[in-house]
Amino acid sequence: MELYVYNRTMTLQGIVEKISSLIWTRRYWSCGEFKLLVPFTEEHAVLLVKNNIIIKRGGKEAAEIKYIHITKNSQGLEEIEVQGKFLLSWIGKRILTNQIITKDTTQNILYAIVRQTCTAAGSSRNIPNFSIAANDADTGSGQIDYTSEAFANAQLAAETAAKAAKLGMRVVTDPRTGKHTFSVYKGRDLTADNAAGNAPCIFSQEFDNIVEQEYTNSVENLKTTAYVGGEEKEGTARKVAEVGGAAAGLEREEVFINATDIVQEYENENKVKITLTDAQYLALLSARGASELEQYAETLAFGSKINTNANLQYGVDYDLGDRVTCINKRWGVRIDVRITEIAETYETSGEEIDITFGESLPALLTQIRQITK
Repeated sequence: MELYVYNRTMTLQGIVEKISSLIWTRRYWSCGEFKLLVPFTEEHAVLLVKNNIIIKRGGKEAAEIKYIHITKNSQGLEEIEVQGKFLLSWIGKRILTNQIITKDTTQNILYAIVRQTCTAAGSSRNIPNFSIAANDADTGSGQIDYTSEAFANAQLAAETAAKAAKLGMRVVTDPRTGKHTFSVYKGRDLTADNAAGNAPCIFSQEFDNIVEQEYTNSVENLKTTAYVGGEEKEGTARKVAEVGGAAAGLEREEVFINATDIVQEYENENKVKITLTDAQYLALLSARGASELEQYAETLAFGSKINTNANLQYGVDYDLGDRVTCINKRWGVRIDVRITEIAETYETSGEEIDITFGESLPALLTQIRQITK
């Protein structure tokens, strides 16, 4: 394993070859991260500094160093621990200063978020050598009514939209040109009964391609029905949209979503005053509710440690974002589910791949954000 280290202008600084441990975590609709442990040397100390960019040999996704920790134990062993995030995190440096209110595909909405904040936002806000892919395949996402939250963080807005549409995002880096390209994609359907004609990808201990396995099914955070409250005007009844109203009895779990940032009268990017009809306005409130309910969905996760020497080859037979079939007959579990996270671990003892199928349980930060909205 070799790591190429660049500065922010993508000038090669050197190569790291002596690696004690590297965990390279890729995520489908959110930002990936890495953790690196290397012996302390003067060369490593010069290369591994904040804001430098690292990329695996032959890789397409780069990451930026955000954390450095140097230690020396009682035996005199010195090590450097480095952590950072994939370059998708650069979008998180910006906020949406103008609300995006539109009816469009999620793919185009994601492009609009990046365009407004990173590529066509003015000289001081544009990110150097950063662009939007011009040749992404059509993801087939249908048109939706969409309103961004006022002054939302651009990365959080993009991740919320991508997750709702089950689309993946990444920033592809070309070390030769020094260019970084934001791209939207959709994983393949590799399930056992897929209608696309793709070769099925089945993970099961019976096929000896699973080393360890864990299964989680949680409804602790489940909400089925949302009441979405719009703007509040003195002397005018507040408009409220209901989403997921078909659920009834004990199956119905309700939540209120405060959407005062969605207004019925606003100025578009050309400073033209727009007044929405009641039907249009309620459609926007309903769209916000549907998006928020994604954060309160039933959680189904199937974590597995993959045998890399088995019948399926990572990056060829399956990859991040693909929908596959997972089976554990003893547990009575058979699910068709998406690969949403892949953690690649490289150590002197060998390589391991840990895969999360489905959705990870909500992190505490996500739960706090839901509560405080």
